[in-house]
Amino acid sequence: MKRAWLTFAAAVVLAVWTVPAFAQWGGETQGNNLRVRIGAFFPSKSISRDEANTWFGAGVDYVLQRDVVVSEGYGADFGVSLDYYGSGDVYNVPVLLNYWGKIGGGLNYVAGVGVGFSKRPVSGDTKTGFAYTVGVGYDLAFGEGMGTQLFVEVRYNGLTGTDNEHNGFAVYLGAKF
Repeated sequence: MKRAWLTFAAAVVLAVWTVPAFAQWGGETQGNNLRVRIGAFFPSKSISRDEANTWFGAGVDYVLQRDVVVSEGYGADFGVSLDYYGSGDVYNVPVLLNYWGKIGGGLNYVAGVGVGFSKRPVSGDTKTGFAYTVGVGYDLAFGEGMGTQLFVEVRYNGLTGTDNEHNGFAVYLGAKF
């Protein structure tokens, strides 16, 4: 467990260290650059469901470059994310580069790739592998000028090198700041 916290702390330090450098790249981003989400992860493999059918999931996203692609009715952002999903002492902590596509009417999608730090069920081995996510979401806006934005997302999260033990669907509710 101590190694898990050390890995998590190293990922946070790396993210805090690199995000300001990336934020200076390209044009300035404006408003709602930080996204925080919380929800549930549903592992697809039975050995992982033996740990629990539903795992806790949470994540933080930061937009590095807004509107990397713009066309009529479409926009896209580029950023980084740090996630956690797990149950008990089994977990995955992916650090990803993400591409968020915005389709009209509040619909959006996300695709991300990076590295994941995990602890496996049964064996308890810690593994590092290629992590990825793909998902769809819907933005909900409330308040004057749509200042507070909530969103819902459904994602498929995956990690290589763990026999699909950390793969599955996640459902999140989040807020943009």
